[in-house]
This record gives sequence, C-alpha cells and structure tokens, in this order.
Amino acid sequence: MIFSRISFKLVLIVGISLLGMIALAPIALSTLRTQMVADRQAKTQHMVDVGYGILAHYQKLESDGKLPREQAQAAAMAEIKSLRYDKVEYFWINDMTPRMVMHPIKPELDGKDLSGMKDPAGNALFMGFVDVVSKQGAGFYSYLWPKPGFDQPVGKVSYVKGFAPWGWIIGTGIYLDDVDAVFRQNATTFALVCLVVLVLVLGASFVIGRSVTKPLAGITALTERLAAGDSAFDVPYTDRRDEVGGLANALAVFKDNASAVGRMHAEQQEAKQRADDEKRRTMADLAGKFEASVQAVVRDVFDEARAMQQAAQGMSETANKATDRASFVATACQQASSNVQTVASAAGQLSSSITEISQRVAQAATVADKAAADGQRTNDTVQGLAAAAHKIGEVIDLINQIASQTNLLALNATIEAARAGESGRGFAVVASEVKSLASQTAKATDEIGAQITAIQAETNQVVGNIESIRATIMEVNEISSSIAAAVEEQGAATQAIAHSVQEAASGTDQVSQNISGVTDATAETGQAAGLVLQSSGRLTQKLQSLENEVSAFVAGVRAA
Repeated sequence: MIFSRISFKLVLIVGISLLGMIALAPIALSTLRTQMVADRQAKTQHMVDVGYGILAHYQKLESDGKLPREQAQAAAMAEIKSLRYDKVEYFWINDMTPRMVMHPIKPELDGKDLSGMKDPAGNALFMGFVDVVSKQGAGFYSYLWPKPGFDQPVGKVSYVKGFAPWGWIIGTGIYLDDVDAVFRQNATTFALVCLVVLVLVLGASFVIGRSVTKPLAGITALTERLAAGDSAFDVPYTDRRDEVGGLANALAVFKDNASAVGRMHAEQQEAKQRADDEKRRTMADLAGKFEASVQAVVRDVFDEARAMQQAAQGMSETANKATDRASFVATACQQASSNVQTVASAAGQLSSSITEISQRVAQAATVADKAAADGQRTNDTVQGLAAAAHKIGEVIDLINQIASQTNLLALNATIEAARAGESGRGFAVVASEVKSLASQTAKATDEIGAQITAIQAETNQVVGNIESIRATIMEVNEISSSIAAAVEEQGAATQAIAHSVQEAASGTDQVSQNISGVTDATAETGQAAGLVLQSSGRLTQKLQSLENEVSAFVAGVRAA
C-alpha cells in the first residue's frame, strides 16, 4: 500500500513540519504584534516619565522659591510642548476637572472643559484619563483620536500619569496604525522568509527523498529477484557509506550466500544420489546373498522333512501291519490254549500249528527288524533336521550381527551428519533410513528365530519320540527272538507232547502273554509313528512360514 512506502512517510514528515510552521506562523505574528504594542507602550510610559520629570523639576524650583508657580508652570508647559519623539508623537497636559491645560497639536482646546468630549466610539476621553489617574495614579487608556495629517480618527493608546502638586495629568499616546504598519511590514518579511524556507525544505526533501527511495527501490527489486532464485545481477550502491550502502552490502552478502547455498544444495543432491545408489546396490547384494543362503537351508530342511514324513508314514503302515499280524497270532495262541486239552488227539495238528507259528514269528521278527531299521533312519533324519535347524539358528545369528553392525553404522553416520551440520542433512536422512531397515531386519530375524526355536522344540520332541519307538522296536525284536526260541522249544517238545501236556499249556500261556506284549508294542509304535507324522507336518508348516518371512524381508530390503 502507498501508506507503507518510505517516500510517503518522508513526504508525511515534511508535510507535518510545514503544517507545524503554518500553525506556528499566526501564533508568532500575534506574539510579534503583542510584543510590538508592549514595546511601544513601555516607550510611551518611559516618555511620560520624562515629561513627569520636567514637571517635577519645575515644581522643585517653585518649592525652593526660585520661581513662582505661574512662571514655573509656564516654563514647564513650554518645554513639554516642544518635546517630540518618533518625529510626530507629543505630550499634552490637562487637569482633574478635566480642562485642557496644554495641547501642542490642537491649541484651540487649551482652557476648554473636556468632560463631554467623546470619540466616535462613545468613549469619554478625558474623563477616562481622570478615572485612570484617580484609581491607579497612572495607566493606559485606549480610544480613537485624529492623527496629524489625517481627517478620520484612528486607534490610539495613551499613557497618563497624575502630577499631584499641581493637580495636572500629563499624557502621551501611540497610534495603533503605525504599529499595524510596522507589523504588516514584519509579517510580510516573515511570510517571505517562510516561503523561502518552505521552498528550500521542499527542494531538500525531494532531493533527500529521491536519494533514499530510488536506491531502496532498486535494492528492493534486486532482493525480489534474489528471492525468486535469480542471482545473475550486480549489486549497486555498495560504495556508499550510509545505511543504503550497508543495505546494498548486506544484499551482496545474501547474493553470495545464495549462490554458495545453491552450489552446496547441488553437491548435496549429487552426494545423496550417489549414497542412495550405493545403498540400493549394497542392500540388493545383501538381500541376494541372504535369500540364496536361507533358501538353500530351507530346501535342505524341506528335503529332510519330506524324508522324515515318508519314513513316518512307512513306519506307521508297518506298525499297523504288525498289529494286525500280532492280533492274528494272539487269536491263534488262544485257540492253541483252548485246544491244548485235546493235544493228544491232535498232535499232528499241533505240529502244523507250531510250524505256522514259527513262520508267523519269523515274519514278526522280520517286521520288527525292518521297524528298527526304519526307526534308526528316522532318528538319523531327525538328527539331520536338528542340525539344519541349528544351521538356520547360526544364519539368524549372522543376520542379527549384520543388523547390529548396520544399526551401529547408521548411528555413526548420524553422528557424522550432525557434525557436518547443514551439509550432512542428506547423510542423516540416509542414516535414518538404514537404521530403520536395520531395525526391521532385527525384528524379522527375531520372528524367524522364534520360528526356528519352535522348530527345534518340535524336532527335540520328535527325537524323543523316535528314541521311544526305537526302544520299543528293540523290545519287540527281543520278544520276537524269545518267541522264536520258545517255538523251537515247542518243536522239540512236540515229540514228547503226550508226556508234557502241562508244559505245553504253560508254553501256550507264555506265548499268549508275549503276543499281548507284541500287540501293545506295535500299538505304541503306531502312536509314535503318528506323532512323528504330525511333527513332520508342523515342521513343514514352520518351514513354509520361514520361507514366507524370508521372502517378505528380502522384498522389503530390495524395495528400499
């Protein structure tokens, strides 16, 4: 807005100053006229005192007896009548009647009664003189009186003073038109001086204002160009020693700083671009290596898990077959026990039954050996799975170390960026992003570690179950060996079965008990195989979750 511009404020200052001069002019002129009137009144009073001194001189001559009163008064009137000041001003004398004693300009008034004389305004002239002297002894009185050489009366102020020894009043006055003429002359001179001062002030204000506003306008335009990003200009007025020169020098400093900041910003952008490219390359390499390592481990674990699952399924099927056959053997033993009372009449049938039992027992021993071998292979597979889980744990520790080192490097980069100040702001941003990625890596690694811990726990449980299955199978194997030995004993005893029916009954009871143990062992083997199968399924799910987490982590790293 125009009211906020410096040029307007300078004009406003000059205008206020001129208005002050214009407002002070009437006051000064009024004071001048009052002072002129006061000076003339003081001069009039002084002149009356001079005339009063003449009267006092002659009255002293009278009192000293040197002159009679008439001669003393006549000599005093003659001397005062001839007195003049300012070329035209005079003195008059009247008494308290009032009657004119002496008037040098109008001698026709001498001896006349003046009590009825008034000016055109109605003022009783000489009665007013008498009143002033009666009340104050001396004083001023204003009225209208004809001026010598003029027909019309003009304003006049007279000073009158009573001379008590003779009862006279001596007075003189000043014509106000003379004061007005001098005042007008002084006022004209004052007006001319004010006009000259006004012209000089306006001219000086214009020159000074132009010397300030023009450079300020130029510097403002250059400042706006600098704010818009244009620094291709030269700053003028830098050689001046006033505030404008200081402002121009400050603008030159701002221009140089803006150029330096622009260059520094370009360098920072280039450094940031290089750092971003390097970070992307580093993170891509790290993600590739990590993905390859983890995928290799996961594939190995998947293979081991599939092998363990297949072994568990085979063991479960073998246990089911052993259970079925043990049940069949138990039924046969029960039939043999029920028929042992008639063994004498069925010795041949017993022999064939024993032969069949021998075959079944041999088959059960074969199945038990196979189950023991399968258990051993399953144990080896689970041990390999535990080793793979341990290897994954080592990989997780390596990832944790990499995340810790990355976080440490991000912290060091943040400290170096803080030391670098403004130029290190880009490095601070990169360090913050690297630190965020390290935190995400550590979080993902912790989740993977939790999954691996769960896998290791399940693996340990599977190892324990397989050890239990293996022990059971070994027990079944031992029982099968015992059964084979018993069957051999039964074969030897068949030749004398007629003589040892009681021993055959005992043998059949022992066979029934052993077959019950085989049945229980095969049932436990089936349960253990089921647990192994469930564990392998959970292990497969955990590995799939691990693969998903690793894929998500690698995708996040590559996206960063």
